[in-house]
Amino acid sequence: MLRERFSRPLDPAALALSESTGEDRTFLYHDLWGSIAHAEMLGRTGIVPAPVARRITLGLRAIGERAHVGRFPLRPALEDVHLNVEEALTRDIGDDGARLHTGRSRNDQVATDLLLYLRDALLDLESATDDLVDALLVQGLAPSGRTTVPGWTHLQPAQRVYWAQILGSHALRLLRDADRFARTRRSIAHCPLGSAALAGSSLPLDRAWVARSLGFEAPTPSSFDAVADRDPEVETLFDLALLSTHASQLAEELVIGAMPEVGRVRLADPFVTTSSLMPHKRNPDLAELVRAEAGPALGRLVAHLAILKGLPLSYQRDLQVGKPVLFDGVTRGLAVLRALAPMVRTATFRSPPTTGAEAPGAVELVDALVRSGMPFRRAHGEVARLVQELESSGREWGGLTRGAVADRFPMLRGFALPTASSEPDRRTTDGGSSWREVGRMLSGARRDLARSRGSIRRERARLAILRRGLRVPDRWFAGPPTGPTSRPIPGTEPGGSAARSRQRRRRR
Repeated sequence: MLRERFSRPLDPAALALSESTGEDRTFLYHDLWGSIAHAEMLGRTGIVPAPVARRITLGLRAIGERAHVGRFPLRPALEDVHLNVEEALTRDIGDDGARLHTGRSRNDQVATDLLLYLRDALLDLESATDDLVDALLVQGLAPSGRTTVPGWTHLQPAQRVYWAQILGSHALRLLRDADRFARTRRSIAHCPLGSAALAGSSLPLDRAWVARSLGFEAPTPSSFDAVADRDPEVETLFDLALLSTHASQLAEELVIGAMPEVGRVRLADPFVTTSSLMPHKRNPDLAELVRAEAGPALGRLVAHLAILKGLPLSYQRDLQVGKPVLFDGVTRGLAVLRALAPMVRTATFRSPPTTGAEAPGAVELVDALVRSGMPFRRAHGEVARLVQELESSGREWGGLTRGAVADRFPMLRGFALPTASSEPDRRTTDGGSSWREVGRMLSGARRDLARSRGSIRRERARLAILRRGLRVPDRWFAGPPTGPTSRPIPGTEPGGSAARSRQRRRRR
């Protein structure tokens, strides 16, 4: 804690409010990566003697290795990850560690850490979204994808469609989500490091070299804006809010479809629970939890925007409160995607029998009347009256024969109503429900998915090369990030189950 300016220590209650070590562990390795690049630059420019810069970078790598095996706890008394690293470095290598912070502030340091973290987090989110897209497309191309179900409007049967069109349509939404993650990631192009507190530095820092070493295109053009800008964080939270909304809608499809009286979806046993009282129950609890996550995701976006609203430039401490909001959003978004993908992949999509409420081919009958020359509104009314008469007399729509249609509408001699299974293929317009159009949609989605996955592979390879260039182990960054206020994904938290098992082996 930096208290030389003051005669008394920080009040314990104030420290409890101020310290951020809980959430800072999420981007510890990104902080070390940025610090290694900064130290290398200090040595290259002669601001710090080259041998000293080498000792600093070796010390930072040693701290990273300790952290990787769960042996670098962050002390709340030191307030944040930055002071914890600096204190440990100075303890390890002596006074040379105190030179690390030359030419920078915690303001530009945390802004850089967040961007480095976000690039990896957005790659994880894009990849997990692609996995869910793949699950939907595999199901769409499976034999059950060729079966038909009523499409719903107002949760009432509308027109029969192939299951593949429903599943593929969810996939299209998620592909847009993946693309939004990619665009947000690509927008992270300028490096704040070297902006210092808000006005830059009088030292001859080589900001361009640091930016290139960390994978940015260039340094930020304004030091004043650099330390206060949180646009990428807000854009990520927006991307997550929309993703969570789409995931919630897909989950609702599964929840309603799994109702016995609907009978169009059966979730696999690993994704259902039973009642503590009623042993016959198959509850779609996991899909319900996915559905619920949209609410907090929307709240995080609003919360972060509210933190930023009205803040004067440049850096204000309010910005610290946005970190756990972001980290929690990423963690919960990944948890949703990683549960939903296997849930979809293992579900069974069924074609239940038609019901009296469906009237398959009613719209096609209207279209046939229109083709015969009847105005659409009149044709609509004629078919509506026919439906009403059948309902009133207790007869089924499906019992309408070719002859019965011709008796009612003499101009349609030879017209046959489609069956429930053949109805979708009557609609051949671009993007319609015919299998030709549905197949075209699925093929296009497959191409977009392949492009997205190729982009992710190339970016991961680029970042790995950059890290190797600074001798930063890529293994530090393996696994999804977890947030401090989140329920962590088992085994992925830093110093989590993998680190504990290593420690048990050493003790044995």
